Amino acid sequence: MTSSESRVVFVAIDGSQNADYAFEYYCKHIQWKNDRLVLFHFMDPVSISKDLKESLRELYDIKEYYMDGLKRIFTTKAKKYGIDVSQLKFEFTCDPPEPGKAICATAKKYHVQLIIMGSRGLSKFKKALIGSVSDHVLRNSGIPVLTVPFHK
Repeated sequence: MTSSESRVVFVAIDGSQNADYAFEYYCKHIQWKNDRLVLFHFMDPVSISKDLKESLRELYDIKEYYMDGLKRIFTTKAKKYGIDVSQLKFEFTCDPPEPGKAICATAKKYHVQLIIMGSRGLSKFKKALIGSVSDHVLRNSGIPVLTVPFHK
């Protein structure tokens, strides 16, 4: 594949500095002119009983506002780096309830050739204790994964 061909690149975004840095790293160092981007955000699922839905309607409004904000932020960033924003695809999900599984499933859905993720830099102890989303994706996606450590 050459830089003149089209490829699908998946970038995990969550509003963190790590994810922002990973997106900017893609824009500065990896971007090809004809790339189609899938920008993905996993939201923790909120389990709400029928009786509570009315009182928590604001929560859904806040999530919608947050998702719209992420779309605006990353569309603006993409324009800054000369990315054709008509090629951006935003995907927000909270199903399945695990981010690593959701990333793998969404990447396969869009026939992605490269997954780019920020890294939180967990210690070996924390990784062993709670696991790492990027480790899960690397082991289970079957797709090349670039993890970008955040530099202050």
